[in-house]
Amino acid sequence: MPLIDVPEVEIDRELNDDLSNAFSIDSGNIIDQYGLCWSLWRVDGLDAWWRFFEETINAPMGRRLANAACDEEEWLLNSGQIDVSGIFKKKKMELALKNRWTLHGWGKPLSNPFGIESSPLTPIGAGLLQAGIERQHAKRYRMRWEDKSSNLAIINFTPSTAPLVPAGPPSNSLNLQKGQPWDMEFETALKIDGQRHCLLPAGLFRRLEDACAGLVGNISSDERAAWPEKEDGFLALAIASYRLFIAGEELFLAVDSDSWVDCVDSVFGSRGLSAPTIVESIDSNGGIKLTFEFLPFGPISIGYLAGAWTRCEGRPVKVELITEQTRSIVILTSRHSLA
Repeated sequence: MPLIDVPEVEIDRELNDDLSNAFSIDSGNIIDQYGLCWSLWRVDGLDAWWRFFEETINAPMGRRLANAACDEEEWLLNSGQIDVSGIFKKKKMELALKNRWTLHGWGKPLSNPFGIESSPLTPIGAGLLQAGIERQHAKRYRMRWEDKSSNLAIINFTPSTAPLVPAGPPSNSLNLQKGQPWDMEFETALKIDGQRHCLLPAGLFRRLEDACAGLVGNISSDERAAWPEKEDGFLALAIASYRLFIAGEELFLAVDSDSWVDCVDSVFGSRGLSAPTIVESIDSNGGIKLTFEFLPFGPISIGYLAGAWTRCEGRPVKVELITEQTRSIVILTSRHSLA
């Protein structure tokens, strides 16, 4: 048979060096210089996850997602990450913002007219850009977006009289100690094997969960019984992650407690979704108990774990969650009693 030439993957060494300087990893948590946690998403997976989330929460959530992204980025930028001084201040801030977007895989912010190229999700990109523009100009704006194509969104900003009160931290914010260097091999534009990825902060999802307060999701009573007794925002985040994993083709072959440790660390810990410190088998039907010292992406990580258990066991899962200060214990068992 004739040999097929496989194009050589070109690793972006400069990007990887910048990421290694900006992030570390410990116990499956990707940690920035300020002790805050981030997760790595494949862009097409994020889009699918968002569709599952909106279907589950049963409400249009684009504006709330944009607000969550804006508030989280505004809070992060309060540390002065794009602030500059001296001459050509405007150009320097624009360059700092573009570099920040490149580092995190958010696409390219445009300034004339305002817009975004290749945003992971338009509402996220629009909220991130709003925070950056308001930081640059030190004033509030009303924002609306319009998708021009799959890779281009135009953002319209109009001045607002709202006071410039800085956003506070998200609820239940964690600050972790710096871990080991985060050594990855990304191609240009944060790609892995040609697939675009992006980094998103834990606080964005906590703010999105809080924004769901009062909403009643499209969740049956039977499905609710399979998940912890939490508000529907938490459940929608978890169920969307569960459905995304079930819909995918990712291998997860755990057969005992030791292989669960290895698989969770490899498949989920590499994305910043945490790795357990202890895993115990609790019954003869695949029941497993996982202990995490920190679980910054709580409902998302739990949803993925539930999907992994279902993939391994071929049966519906029941999920229990026990929280002890920052520690989280996740128990996965069969939803139905087995004879």
